Amino acid sequence: MRILSLFLTICLLVSCLPSWASAQLFPSALGGGAAQVVSQAAGEELPAQAISDDYLLGPGDELDAHLIVGDNALTLDYHFVINPQGKIFFPNISEIKLAGLTLKEARALVTKEIKKKYQENFSLSLMVTKPKKIAVFVTGQADSPGLQLVYDGTRISQLLKKVGVAKGGSNFSEFVYVKRQKENDQVETLKLNLFEVFLGSQDIPLKNKDIVAVPSIKSYVYVYGEVSRSGTYGYVPGQTLADYLNLAGGPTARASLAGTTVTRQEGGKPKVYYVNASDILQKGMISKDIEIMPGDVIYVPGNFFYFADFASFANTVLLALTLYSSLVK
Repeated sequence: MRILSLFLTICLLVSCLPSWASAQLFPSALGGGAAQVVSQAAGEELPAQAISDDYLLGPGDELDAHLIVGDNALTLDYHFVINPQGKIFFPNISEIKLAGLTLKEARALVTKEIKKKYQENFSLSLMVTKPKKIAVFVTGQADSPGLQLVYDGTRISQLLKKVGVAKGGSNFSEFVYVKRQKENDQVETLKLNLFEVFLGSQDIPLKNKDIVAVPSIKSYVYVYGEVSRSGTYGYVPGQTLADYLNLAGGPTARASLAGTTVTRQEGGKPKVYYVNASDILQKGMISKDIEIMPGDVIYVPGNFFYFADFASFANTVLLALTLYSSLVK
């Protein structure tokens, strides 16, 4: 009775052991033992989509193999990292070169190598748990341009979020360009619409050595009329009407600040805002100041009755009297 109780206790303990421990205690003809799985580093973002059977394997890819062996359904788990030579070492089998194969091809090759040595029935599951890193270079309007190391299979939307392009802004082009080297050493350029990228329809997976260019479209503000330096000025987010009037050298002596207008395109049509710039600049009523948007046209009208000096005033009066007298006659 005691022997039976001891036997049942041992069976219960063995059933509670993890699969890797079972493989160590009761190895089959295939051998046992699994390396510890390397966990994902904090802050790193794996590809959003599941890795397909067409995924191309290479050095640095991490794989999990799950075997169910024999009639007793013994479970064996393995963890592999493809080494710089493109190979893995499968216990009791041999080195197997997987680099350059798709995941589907690698699964077939590993199955073939196992069958060469052992006759036991088994089923194999092989999957990529952590893809290799690839190098991508980002240029242009990004918060963090330069070399970026990302997981193979990373989508371009994930990269753009990482480098700060996803925040958008008026200086960003509506397009992003990907320069990619092809097998024949030719370079192809892919033109992607940013809106469609983040919607998903043009959210392509990146490849090693891709160059991602985010061009800048400079936005402008136009200031003209009675200011010292009429012209075109670069748009700066957050700048107000007062800022641009000061940038243009301030109003001239002839300026009628009370009649200042800001013309803005809204819904494809121009809309005119009337702003009393005199209250803002001369009376300090900053609550009346407005933020300027890309493409705004600022106009400061002139005062029709302004005279630079007494001579100008006298000449104008004399001209008016002359005209009046000629009409009366």
